[in-house]
Amino acid sequence: MAIQLACPCARAGRSVIDDVAAAVARYSWYHSIDLPGGVETLGWFDHRGRENNYLLPEDLRGMRCLDVGTMDGFWAFAMERRGAAEVVAIDVEDPEALDWPASKRHEVIKTLDETKRARFELVAQALDSKVTRLDLSVLDLARAVSDVGQFDLIFCGDLLLHLKDPITALESMHRACRGSTIVCNPIQHFRFNRRPLAELDGIDQFRWWIPNQAGLERMALAAGFARVESGKSFLLPLRSGATKHDRRGIIRAFV
Repeated sequence: MAIQLACPCARAGRSVIDDVAAAVARYSWYHSIDLPGGVETLGWFDHRGRENNYLLPEDLRGMRCLDVGTMDGFWAFAMERRGAAEVVAIDVEDPEALDWPASKRHEVIKTLDETKRARFELVAQALDSKVTRLDLSVLDLARAVSDVGQFDLIFCGDLLLHLKDPITALESMHRACRGSTIVCNPIQHFRFNRRPLAELDGIDQFRWWIPNQAGLERMALAAGFARVESGKSFLLPLRSGATKHDRRGIIRAFV
């Protein structure tokens, strides 16, 4: 259940800030986000101070932006903070509708996905945000273009690895894009790393395809993007410590 605040925290006094801090403490968080009054959500992933790794333009004034797989909304709010004229955030609300591997579907505790809308709404209210959040899968985005329109900039972070069909997801983003799409994803290193390759899991963890950097670039081109710019790969460990796939690849693909 979403927490109703007396007024936006950005304009609030100490009592409301205390209420926000208490509300934040009720949840486990995916993103670490700074809120007014020194309140922060301590999530699995902390992008603060690392935003420059993501090829995200500093100035988004006049741009219509989309955050795909928004979870707590870190990147949606970051784009709004950078001056975007409009930001839309999409995610799948029903945890059972996600692409769980058969070996994980019934054994994984899905609390983080069950409460993600409530967490997003709590942050949005605290920030007095105008971001629009929609219950929409990236796989359905292409069919929804007539309703949601196209976007100057699309951001997709750490989502493709959780999809059985990442190419269709990229095709869907291409259909909704009238400018460029930024994609960040864990990447793998292979012996023949200049060739576009990917590792398949789908059993041991909630990961399907982990490409190398060349593979990530080729996936975007295969989905119809005209050209791809690659950023420098970087490490993004879990807050509790690094994992096998904590190296991220980053691309910006242009229509």
